[in-house]
Amino acid sequence: MIDVFLSASVPLPDRNRVFFDTADVLAIREAIKALVEVVLPIGSITCGGHPAITPLLALFSREANLDSNRVAIYQSKLFEGRLPPELAEFIDVHMVPAVDDNREASLTAMRKAMITSRKFSAAVIIGGMDGIYEEHKLFLEHHPNAAVLPLSTTGAAAKIVYQNGEFDPIFARDRTYSSLFRRKLLQGD
Repeated sequence: MIDVFLSASVPLPDRNRVFFDTADVLAIREAIKALVEVVLPIGSITCGGHPAITPLLALFSREANLDSNRVAIYQSKLFEGRLPPELAEFIDVHMVPAVDDNREASLTAMRKAMITSRKFSAAVIIGGMDGIYEEHKLFLEHHPNAAVLPLSTTGAAAKIVYQNGEFDPIFARDRTYSSLFRRKLLQGD
């Protein structure tokens, strides 16, 4: 069974424009759909409960008739009462205690709990904002031998992570996400 860590979000226009201006929302959506269709039949996906990503995971799991219990979602209790209603569709939901009323400290605690929750085969980075950097750093610290797939074609933080690292150039041009995931996650290419 393959365990994939998903680091993803859809950039917001009122946050850092460097993410929003390069984001390809359609590519983000298609990459999430492909990841669900390729990974869930034989493995699991673990991610933070971003309000734009959780509904996509729920939708694509339903559409493909895949078991949503193979998606582990982590969320900080700091956001209780403001969580997407689709969260109720998932069985494996982990509410991490908030750190006082500190948003950044609470998110860091949630990310640490999520990334250390299991031994991951790979991390897939799609779109995203500043949190992607912290998740990428924590992932590398705890899973140094796992594959990292920053999908530069989705723009935003994924593009910046790709540009600042040494990754396969295919992540900067390939938009056939299903075949890309099959090659990179299932065959270890």
